[in-house]
Amino acid sequence: MRLIGMMAGGPPPEDGEEENVFSRARGPSASERRTRKVLLIGLVLLLVGGVWLYLQGGENRALNALSPVQRASLFQETRESYREMCTGDAGTSRFPKRCAQMAEFLTRFTECDEPCRQEIAPALQRAVR
Repeated sequence: MRLIGMMAGGPPPEDGEEENVFSRARGPSASERRTRKVLLIGLVLLLVGGVWLYLQGGENRALNALSPVQRASLFQETRESYREMCTGDAGTSRFPKRCAQMAEFLTRFTECDEPCRQEIAPALQRAVR
């Protein structure tokens, strides 16, 4: 039996002969390329998901970075704006999206107690529909 290639100490095979499996110039197989693609796509999706989650928490980080006085002032202004725009004669039917956004923003404040949550509940319920 004749050994071909490096095991026999002979020269590498010429074109048209058997593939030299010991050669460093050998490219990745189809399954290796597929595995690399899947890993690359998975890594990209994981990175995009991480960035998305980080950006979703940005508003909360900004609120937590405010001083207590600034935070209370922003809460009061937002709540008063909500009352003017979304309650009474105007109702949430005129600006449903904006009212829902303001209501959702108000829920991020620890200052929004039970009466506050009851006041903004209609706008949040409309947003779910």
